[in-house]
Amino acid sequence: MIKGKPGLLPGTLTLLAFVLLWQLVSLLFLAAFLPGPQELLARLVTVYSEPSSYTVVWDTLRRIILGLGFSMVIGGIAGVTMGLHRHVEAFLDGWIMVLLTFPAICWAFLGVLWFGLSDIGPVFTTVLIVFPFVALNVWEGTKAIDKEVIDMAKVYKANRHLIVRKVIVPQLMPYLFSSMRIALSLSWKIVLVGEAFAVGSGVGQMLVFHFQDTRVDMMLAWGVSFMVFMVLVDVLIFRSWERRAFRWRHQVAT
Repeated sequence: MIKGKPGLLPGTLTLLAFVLLWQLVSLLFLAAFLPGPQELLARLVTVYSEPSSYTVVWDTLRRIILGLGFSMVIGGIAGVTMGLHRHVEAFLDGWIMVLLTFPAICWAFLGVLWFGLSDIGPVFTTVLIVFPFVALNVWEGTKAIDKEVIDMAKVYKANRHLIVRKVIVPQLMPYLFSSMRIALSLSWKIVLVGEAFAVGSGVGQMLVFHFQDTRVDMMLAWGVSFMVFMVLVDVLIFRSWERRAFRWRHQVAT
């Protein structure tokens, strides 16, 4: 009997089946339009053998970090404030829903018109699209806080700063981590869209360049490689950070 983690063998078989199907379908097309796994790997080697490719990736990463950071700060403050103060909740509730439903492509165009071809456009677009999701998630978490713990802290004469640091933030940690992962998954996609419209460098611009050249293989090489990189960031940094932050909790899933 094969021992290992539950779901490991089915997951491996599913991946192999997907790669095999991909290879078979790719035989029906030119490699430039739908490369097979080997052809795509060759394109990846071509892309990252160029030193300039790392500058392109760093330009995009810098914008993602800025957009993600501003979104978490603004969304976190807005969510906590809405959860603790009814009048703020009544005022911001409608605006949060407006921002959630406003088309992302419109923000991308507005970023170009307002800020021109600069780094500000993609970051601006990212913040306005991502921070409402963070605010909504943190808001729900703040409303779920055990108010009796806050009342007990007040009985013991804890000041507001201590209550926020020792009572509110620990209870919000699960919501903050889930918000961070959602924000990361949204931020890198939105930054690529913003780069396609608003800047002259970055992975988004490389996708536009190869689109104009009708090179699907190169578009996939850039897109897939960056997707894999962001997944690794999530797994190796965010999930690892989350496990360390919650290692005091008992494992429930088996």
